[in-house]
Order: sequence, then structure tokens, then C-alpha cells
Amino acid sequence: MKRLLTVMMASLLVHGCVSGAADDADGGVGQLVEVGYATDRPRQGTDGRNLGFLAGRGTLQFGTALISIPAGHVAGRLEAPAFDSNTQSGDPRHHIVLNSVQPLEGDAFVADLRAALDRSRRNEILVFVHGYNTDFDLALRRTGQLRVDLDFAGVTVAFSWPSASRAALYVADQNNADWAAPDLAETLGLLVAESGAERIHVLVHSMGGRILLRAFEELARDGAGRELPVFGEVIFAAPDVDADIFARTARRLLPLARRFTLYASDSDMAMAAARSAAGGYPRAGDSKSGIVVLPGMDTVDASAVRDDLFGHEYFGESTPVLDDMRILLRDGTGAAMRPRMQRDSHRGSVFWRLLPPAGS
Repeated sequence: MKRLLTVMMASLLVHGCVSGAADDADGGVGQLVEVGYATDRPRQGTDGRNLGFLAGRGTLQFGTALISIPAGHVAGRLEAPAFDSNTQSGDPRHHIVLNSVQPLEGDAFVADLRAALDRSRRNEILVFVHGYNTDFDLALRRTGQLRVDLDFAGVTVAFSWPSASRAALYVADQNNADWAAPDLAETLGLLVAESGAERIHVLVHSMGGRILLRAFEELARDGAGRELPVFGEVIFAAPDVDADIFARTARRLLPLARRFTLYASDSDMAMAAARSAAGGYPRAGDSKSGIVVLPGMDTVDASAVRDDLFGHEYFGESTPVLDDMRILLRDGTGAAMRPRMQRDSHRGSVFWRLLPPAGS
């Protein structure tokens, strides 16, 4: 991808990301991670640190961003200022910070993506789609954290849809998620057709699962399923999707990928709230009311390894889940062969419980 801050980063390319060490008494910035982005939010400001993307609906745009990761970063933590919502004002010695943003036209984005893949240890892309109540900065910072904590050896791309980033605007986010699905389909179609990647993986969180299912349906209608599988690992983490709709839709779309994996939990407070808002209909990411199990999909109950306060961000904050996803993405190993998996069943169908490390 196009180099940002060329002088500072020259000769510091490592494994498809940009990384450099800064020397000071507090340890400095551990590395600068480059991620691509696609967003259909409206753009505000100028290039670099002053560029921003708002909560409203815009046109599909592409670019690259640099995320600074502190030297003392702890896996599973999205280090941020305690009382400052402006993440760009964070201290890069101690926080994960969105350092700079560079918009690119579609052709330039594809060219830089190909160049980044050439530099990577693996010719693979991981696309991350965030959930409800998430702004552009947070989506990009989380993508950078995942790139590091998953030790992903390819290129990472964030798809940031126009979430209102306000807890009270849940219904608005649902509508914006549906509105954004064609743009995600276009982005995935572009990556499949133009990137040259050997494999494209997709990780979606919460309401991002709603967007991916609709995008996959559009890709299937457009003929993406003629050469199967198009995608590698498709991971649904705590999907905020009606469980029955998820099961019916995913069953049709399974051939699009080498494997679907669903992570769910019975202690996810966001899923409980979404279930209540939906008139009691359970969500696919909620295992309390009966876990979703489909032939051809690995279902993992992560209830025993949640680390975050509300039990909803375990995909990025639980080290056992991060470790499990790392193995899945690195080796393509099914749940039955991964460590700390306990076999269980629901209505005669097998699923897996992810257990915490011994002694924890």
C-alpha cells in the first residue's frame, strides 16, 4: 500500500505492515501498523491527521491508515485514554492511536494492496467489519489491534459502515447496516477480482454480521459462487442477527467460503439487550436460549472465556478467543482439532466449548 510518512518509515517494512521503534524513557511507539480501509461514511477535513469520517451516509471510498501500537501493548487490550473520546489525542507511548489517514482512488487502492501483498509473508487479506455503536477511528484502531494480536501475516482491511456511534441509536444503526450491505459486497467483489490475494478471510462483529449476510447474498446473486470457495475463513463473532434468520441465510451461503465459524456466548449483555429489543427472539451470538448449530459450520461457545465487562467484545479482548482465531486463520484448522475445545451437542448436532487455559 502507499507509504505514509515516507521519511519516517523508509526501510521499516515488516510482514505487510509498517513498523518502527521509537526510543524514549517510556518505551515509545512499539510499531506503526498499516491497514487499508473501505468506508461509505462522508469525509470531513483534509488528508493526514485532520482527515475524518462522520456518522452519516456517504459514497464508498478507499484508502490506507497508520495505527500506532505502544511498546507496552498487552494482547486483548485496545489501549485508550480513560476520559478522552478523541482517540487521535491519545499518547502513542501508551495508547493505540489512529496516526494518519490517506484516501486513495479505487485503482490506486488496488495497486497499493497488491504491493502490500507482495511484501507480506502470506498472500492473504483479512477484512474486518465492526458492529453497532462504532465510529471510524475506533474501527481502524480495532483493526490495527487485531492485526497485531492475531499476528496476521497478510494484509488487513477495515470496512467501516456509517454506524451512528451512539448507544441510543440502535435502530438507526440497523437501518444503516442494511444500507451499507451493497457497499460491502462491492468491496469484497473488488478484493476477489482485483487484489490477487490467494485467500480472503472475513471477520465480522455484532451488527457487522447482518451486513455480511446481506452482502454475501448479493455476491451469490451476482455469480460469485461459480468458482467456489471464493473466501477462506468467515468468522461471525457475537453476531447481532436473529438466530432463525441467521441459520436460514447462512445455510444457503456456506458454499461461498472454505469454512464459517460462529462464536457465541451466554453471558453477552449486548445480545440480551438485542433479544429484548427484538421482542424476545434470540440472536445468533447468544447461546443462552439455544445455540445455533449448522452442518458445515463450526460453532464455538465462548461463554467460559469472556474477559470484557459486558461480555460482547471478547473477539478482541479475550486472549483465549484471540489465540483460537489466530490458529484458525494461520493454519485453517477446524474447531475439532484446535486446543482447549470441548465437544458438546445441541439437539443432536455437535458444537464446541472453548475452555480457559489450565490454571486460569
